[in-house]
Amino acid sequence: MNRILSIDVFRGVTMFLMIWVNDFWSLNTIPKWLKHAVSGDDYLGFSDLIFPWFLFVMGMSIPFSLENRFKKGETSLNVWRHIIFRTIALIILGLFHMNMEMYNHESSLISKPYFVIICTIAFFLIWNKYPRSESDDNIIFKILPIVGMLILLGSLLIYKGQDYNGAPLGFSIHWWGILGLIGWSYFIAASSYFIFRTSILGAIIAFFICLGLNVLSSSGIAYNIFSWQSKDWIPGSGGLQALTFGGVITSLVLMKYSNKNKIKNLYIRLFGMGLASLFGGLFLKQYFIISKISGTPTWILISMSTAIFLYILIHWVVDVQRKMGWYDPIKIAGTATLSCYLIPYFYNSFRAILDIQLPLFFVTGLAGLLKSIVYSFIIIVISWGIARIKIQLKI
Repeated sequence: MNRILSIDVFRGVTMFLMIWVNDFWSLNTIPKWLKHAVSGDDYLGFSDLIFPWFLFVMGMSIPFSLENRFKKGETSLNVWRHIIFRTIALIILGLFHMNMEMYNHESSLISKPYFVIICTIAFFLIWNKYPRSESDDNIIFKILPIVGMLILLGSLLIYKGQDYNGAPLGFSIHWWGILGLIGWSYFIAASSYFIFRTSILGAIIAFFICLGLNVLSSSGIAYNIFSWQSKDWIPGSGGLQALTFGGVITSLVLMKYSNKNKIKNLYIRLFGMGLASLFGGLFLKQYFIISKISGTPTWILISMSTAIFLYILIHWVVDVQRKMGWYDPIKIAGTATLSCYLIPYFYNSFRAILDIQLPLFFVTGLAGLLKSIVYSFIIIVISWGIARIKIQLKI
């Protein structure tokens, strides 16, 4: 199936904004509406929208990615193996990032910045998209992922963490980390799509099942089947998966009305989906607060409505009007997305090692926001540069 440019653009824009908002921790005195809502707040900040947008566009990619694999003649076993390996990779990345947050540099062999750099190098060694070659280079490309795995194994052995009260912790699962949650959402959505394929009805049923589980979880009602399961045993409690299925449904509608003569019908249906999601979220607000931290259904539905409306705009600009010049400066974020996500771990670690401190003016208010935009472009340029020398993560 032909690549849909607007999906790449949506992914790239979302990744760029994610880099930007992830740098807000370094700023002072910025508008509340830009920041994440704190725990217990009935509020939706701009930063609270970025993760849902990423899950949504990931869901949009699933039908096109898997159908292209089937079209190329890959067997069902190979496609399923791809889903499993990609899930495992994301979960491993998520667990390492989550444990980095709990790292105790005082009792560990190496300080946290060095630990983060070593692990991130290992990620690139394992999951880099190596060029195919029949020469001796091919042997090196096979060895490097093994080296990366050994580095991660060594990192596991030397890891020492601590909880928020200072009690010692080993490498463990406290939560799944952002990439881990993305991995579980991908696994559930892609596995379900593997079964129902291009059935819009199947995707809609899956969406409402996940949304229903999220409503139960947000109401404090356990949905475990067996006694050995936790009461909300699905990572993301159905809500993150619902966002992903929202993207799957959007792509299936896009496939059905992809003909230029059907653009009006496409926009009517997508706009209707966006309105239904928005009004559904507003209706549920009488029962649940809007909270990203709690993962409430109001946050899920209202965030998804903004994703749909944003995609309609991007589709019209990119696929209908064919205007791409504005996107060229951040284009790499749509194709080397994981690299863009990981480069800040290098950047911030080296900054900590070198003890680089910016004057207060550059981390405050409007000047601080502009600094974070410049920082985001620096990450994009670095990602573009390493992609030029064949360093780009692919899972």
